[in-house]
Amino acid sequence: MSTTLSFTQRDHELLPAVVQKVRLFSLRQVAEHWWVGDTANARRRLKQYAAAGLIERIEVQARPLPQLTQPVLSWRPQEAAPNFDAVAYKLQVRWKATPVRPCSAFVATERLAQHYGGRRSGELKHPLQATHDLGVAQIWLQLQATATAWADAWRGEDILAHTRRGEKCPDAFIVNEQQEVFCVIEFGGAYSAERVREFHEDCVQHNLPYQLW
Repeated sequence: MSTTLSFTQRDHELLPAVVQKVRLFSLRQVAEHWWVGDTANARRRLKQYAAAGLIERIEVQARPLPQLTQPVLSWRPQEAAPNFDAVAYKLQVRWKATPVRPCSAFVATERLAQHYGGRRSGELKHPLQATHDLGVAQIWLQLQATATAWADAWRGEDILAHTRRGEKCPDAFIVNEQQEVFCVIEFGGAYSAERVREFHEDCVQHNLPYQLW
């Protein structure tokens, strides 16, 4: 990797995450999770990563995220279908018309992706979906803090997209020691009832338990 940086355990958690787990982190997410809210020190370290060619800072437009401490819905095969209208209402009401605003975020470079075997090239394919990508990142951070085994077993959408060619791909897959998927995770954003239904029916078709956050 870089010969100019001395890497800490924190670095060895953060850098692989932005390659293998999620598409990006905001400065606030990095500071709160790895620097106990110390934005100045987080920013300083991120600048060092950027100078070493490991990450790239980008400016995105995103909404402030709602609290993401637990799934809105957890479902397993053989259980009854959920009330799609009720689930959609829970997803939509939490936003409370929060406005889009500028946000500094950080993505992996091709150099970092080559080192860790990820699939990143320094840009977002869909910049207008930054709110969604930050929401996915927040879910992973929540699991990393409260369910480490699941965070470790998390495989991001881009890593396993090849398994769903021509199909909708969930935001994350949770795999077992044999790398078999035993649960999928989706950030619901402000999904409509129809979109919740479509996601549910896809999981039914693949016989997969899911969490909708």
